[in-house]
Amino acid sequence: MGIEKFYDCLLYDGDYITDKGSINSSNKQDFIKNKNYSTPFEDELALKHPLKFISMYVNPGVVSNSLINNPNIKEILLSNKLKLQYNIDNVNSIIMSHLIPTAKRAQSIYVNMGHKKSEINYTRLTQAALLHDIGKVFIPDEILNKKGKLNPKEREIIELHNKLSYEILKTTNLHPLVAKLAYEHHDYEHNLKKNQENQALTIADVYCALREKRVYKKPMNDLMAKFILYDMGAKGSIDTRYISCIT
Repeated sequence: MGIEKFYDCLLYDGDYITDKGSINSSNKQDFIKNKNYSTPFEDELALKHPLKFISMYVNPGVVSNSLINNPNIKEILLSNKLKLQYNIDNVNSIIMSHLIPTAKRAQSIYVNMGHKKSEINYTRLTQAALLHDIGKVFIPDEILNKKGKLNPKEREIIELHNKLSYEILKTTNLHPLVAKLAYEHHDYEHNLKKNQENQALTIADVYCALREKRVYKKPMNDLMAKFILYDMGAKGSIDTRYISCIT
């Protein structure tokens, strides 16, 4: 699941279970549209006008197209007894509070790791950070914004959002790395074996979620958020060397 599940476990001492699935995004045939990746215009838009970039993908046209053209989405929803419907506001409501802050933190972490803003993967990381939670459009509001403790089935449904993000994004012309990063942003079990783009997005996502006010928790200060990150690092979920890169 996401930080919702992680934080829920902090409160209720539940078992922490990660998604052990993997996707080979190197196989371009796995992508419905696999020839024309995002244009230089879209790359520039993500870096300079993130709100406009997000609006290009978080909209009924893109989501409807993904539901119609990607049978995996329908299969995921129906197999979990979810309706074939979506709510764009589930993502629109977190653009300013989570998506853009996460992108900014991921950028700073990546640069402080020693990378340059001119690198193409800096742009891919930015795009992934801005859209990593797009799959939440398919998560029922009563589960996504539940104030109390999630039951096991609700946790399982929340956990679907990163794979749904992947399935939506792979129907677009964005580079496969963008969809791959979105899918893996909660894959803590294998995160240490992944590249620095994964580390940057994962750490930025957790940090920003902890700092935010949510319906089920109060916002944390910087010290407490980093304390939790270091604790995750001690358990092997993230590389603690990158926590100091958060600026």
